[in-house]
Amino acid sequence: MLRSLRRMVAPLSLALLLSLAACGGGGQAAAPTSPPAPTEAPAPTRTPRPTREPTAEPEPTAEPEPTAVVLIDDTPTSAPAAGELQPVDIGPLETYAHDSGVFQIDIPNNWAIQDSSKPDELILVWTDPSRNGAVIVDIYEDSSTYTDDDLTSTLTKYLENSFGSQPDFFTDDPTPQTDGSILIVWGYTATADNGVNADLLGNTFIEQRGNKISLLSTLVPSDQFDSLVDQTNEIINAYSIDTEASIQ
Repeated sequence: MLRSLRRMVAPLSLALLLSLAACGGGGQAAAPTSPPAPTEAPAPTRTPRPTREPTAEPEPTAEPEPTAVVLIDDTPTSAPAAGELQPVDIGPLETYAHDSGVFQIDIPNNWAIQDSSKPDELILVWTDPSRNGAVIVDIYEDSSTYTDDDLTSTLTKYLENSFGSQPDFFTDDPTPQTDGSILIVWGYTATADNGVNADLLGNTFIEQRGNKISLLSTLVPSDQFDSLVDQTNEIINAYSIDTEASIQ
């Protein structure tokens, strides 16, 4: 089933993951990695994922710790036009297949990748050349079977732990999707490199496929959401998980 981005009727923002660039500047994030396979259920998902502490006996809800995702960019940006952000630059999509075979996703060919994976968890972040848009894939393995309430709790705690201290942070009500995933729209206020505040919009899906818990997120400036939604949906709906592949 296709899934699409949701727009929130509330101020959004995203500062932690992105180093916002205003008009007139440029820059990139860095770092790399990459065979996939079909998933038993539809593949699209969007979601940032928490680093959980493995426990011998699973808790009723997967307890995640916030995944530290810090994009590093040493390229200075020039002074921008007042109050404006550079537009998110989405190039032609190319399939990225992780070396483990656990997942694949179509990503703009001009986006930089940062791989912060651990032995038992895949954490990959892609950012566009302006550093104002991002896609995050976070997958870990868990042999327990979780309810929708459990997954919702995991996602909610992750967002709160990772972004709850950011200005104007908020989350929308969780929305179950037809493919079995759960979406939470969220945001907070970020500050661009020219000191201008910018509302960012995050859409995060959490889902369980076999023994894989996956979070897929897309992040864009709120005022660019409408112009980017079709392309972002293409990325989301190209995401697939192979339940037979192993992270380790």
